[in-house]
Amino acid sequence: MARFWGATSTHDKAMSSVRTGDVALFTGAKRVLAVGEVGVVFVNRGVADTLWPPSPGGKSWHTVYSLRDFVPAEVPYEELAELIGYSKNYGFPGQLVLGGDKARAVIEGLRITTRTVLEQMGIEKPTAREPLPVQRAELERQHTPVVSFERAAATTLYKREEQPLVMEFCATLAVAAGRFRSPVGFCDIYIQGPGSVEVIEAKSRTEHAYVREALSQLLDYAPHSPRAVDRLAVLLPDPPDQRELQLLHRYGVDCIHRVSPGVFRRVPAPDDRRQLMKRLWTES
Repeated sequence: MARFWGATSTHDKAMSSVRTGDVALFTGAKRVLAVGEVGVVFVNRGVADTLWPPSPGGKSWHTVYSLRDFVPAEVPYEELAELIGYSKNYGFPGQLVLGGDKARAVIEGLRITTRTVLEQMGIEKPTAREPLPVQRAELERQHTPVVSFERAAATTLYKREEQPLVMEFCATLAVAAGRFRSPVGFCDIYIQGPGSVEVIEAKSRTEHAYVREALSQLLDYAPHSPRAVDRLAVLLPDPPDQRELQLLHRYGVDCIHRVSPGVFRRVPAPDDRRQLMKRLWTES
């Protein structure tokens, strides 16, 4: 199974710049409903009209692109418009292609990580391309609704659960937060302040498996930080149980959890434990 989308001739000029690995945001009902990664792009009216038969006198959706990845999302138009630099009441049209700084602002702001970028970095191997057998299918079968979709890889294109938490937390910071690329992936939050550097990994739940995963990711990211790391922290939506907090503190990692809208509490690891672990964090 595969996912496809199309554009009419009205958008030919804009769509001519779209390439594999670009990000597609699917919008409606005044929000971003899903995040996708563009796969192959081609112009073929025959394929398009089979997928989406045009109405009498209507235009063909002849520029077709597949999606390498597709993740449901829930981002209000106001947040998207703010990232682009538009007014908060901007009404997004049916088709809009952004590039340059505007596109980068959205990708960074929503913490989107494409498989194409990971492949270019050597973190993930490209999917093997094997010839597909040619099969004939009745037209009505081609229009059978798709009820399930299996992703080809485990890469997280967009962290739907963590993203609102990350954005809410970053809005409370006095300095701009970013991310950094490393040979093992992208961190969630990278904060370079006047006298310290902190790396934060966010999780949507507080159970042991989630906290342990965040801890292992932080210990993997830290040695690759652009600058020596002073603090590591796990960002959670609620206070964790004592066992999970002790696990983080054992490795000198702070816990930051949400208290109420826009309010977060940091439970720092003992300073002696953090100083003991700091040498290991910065070893390459």
